Amino acid sequence: MKVATLETDVLDIAKKVKEGLAAAEGDAVKVASFIENNQSEITALASLGGAGTAAVTNVALGLLNTVITAVKGAGAAGAANGLSVSLDAATIADVKSVIAAIEKL
Repeated sequence: MKVATLETDVLDIAKKVKEGLAAAEGDAVKVASFIENNQSEITALASLGGAGTAAVTNVALGLLNTVITAVKGAGAAGAANGLSVSLDAATIADVKSVIAAIEKL
């Protein structure tokens, strides 16, 4: 693949992500839904920063999916009263595995 083609593809993906987030601005559920539906593109962009950023992105998207599920499940009550989200041992291990990479940012 030519570098110019690769650059164009990356810019196209970045533009799609930017436009999607701008369209959802101000509505957390829309932003979360956009991110959930475009995980592969976001992860691909993050991987350009190196293996550490890709791992951080994957963990962050996993956490976001957990929160999205909890928010959707709680409905209006969650919005009115706040919401606690429990993390299982595997998720906690995933977060611990990327702490050093996050602290370097």
